[in-house]
Amino acid sequence: MNRVARSLTTILAILGLALLMPVGSVAAADCSLTVSPRTGAPGTEFVFKGKGFTPTTLTLTRGSEEPQVVDVSGTSTTSFTFSLVAGDPDVGKWHAVAAGCAAVATIRVTLPPTATESSATATTEPDDTPRLAGLTLLGVLFLGATALLLPRLTRAVRAG
Repeated sequence: MNRVARSLTTILAILGLALLMPVGSVAAADCSLTVSPRTGAPGTEFVFKGKGFTPTTLTLTRGSEEPQVVDVSGTSTTSFTFSLVAGDPDVGKWHAVAAGCAAVATIRVTLPPTATESSATATTEPDDTPRLAGLTLLGVLFLGATALLLPRLTRAVRAG
């Protein structure tokens, strides 16, 4: 019986250790990353807050651009606050992920209130100078031909 009790204790200990493994990974997944405000124009201060993990880096991605990595280490606690101020080139939708947490925070940097869509795309008006010069030349040729042919036409009418 002593041998059976030892075997049973060993099996229970192995099962207990196996059950503790997922609990450790669930605890790591029990983290959060938030940002406030979620939307703002350039000059807005976005405050990222994390809880349940110790951060090292914050990776920011926008579309298919190269990710930007910001070092946020320096805190040894499992919660942190980090601020970023958006600039004019930062317009767009950004996704932020902190190392050590699978949570994603999203921010949207909008156009400044004084910007217009045409100034954001920076389109220029086409140059109409060649077209205007061509129309002017055509008008001069028409007037010259009229001045030459009109006296001949009026002579033919008078003679007729």
